[in-house]
Amino acid sequence: MKKFTGFIISLLLIVMAGCSSNNFEINLSTPKSFTPSQSTPIQVKILDPDGKPVKGAKVSTKLDMQGMSHGDISMNMQEKGNGVYVGQADIEMEGDYIATIKVDDNGEKWQGEKRFSIVSNNSQ
Repeated sequence: MKKFTGFIISLLLIVMAGCSSNNFEINLSTPKSFTPSQSTPIQVKILDPDGKPVKGAKVSTKLDMQGMSHGDISMNMQEKGNGVYVGQADIEMEGDYIATIKVDDNGEKWQGEKRFSIVSNNSQ
């Protein structure tokens, strides 16, 4: 039984070592405020494990307001160069958001979450 358990643990360690959960560094940039009825730019910068900008990836972002079960905002991000991808969000409410970012770089996929807060220009 000890050999079998040792084999299973070894196998799990090998599988875990071969799986990479995040080969990208993702930096999210959002404005501090938005204007209702106008698109708000959302930007992500993607770097590979060597710190080089990722070019030509398929990137999408979904914004969910924390504590709300409806009204998510989905965007396909457009590449602007140097690893920067930008989308336009139609944000309607100020508050705390979770940005779920998906990256597909030639079959290498990553998904993660970034959090941010934003206020309306009308409330300042």
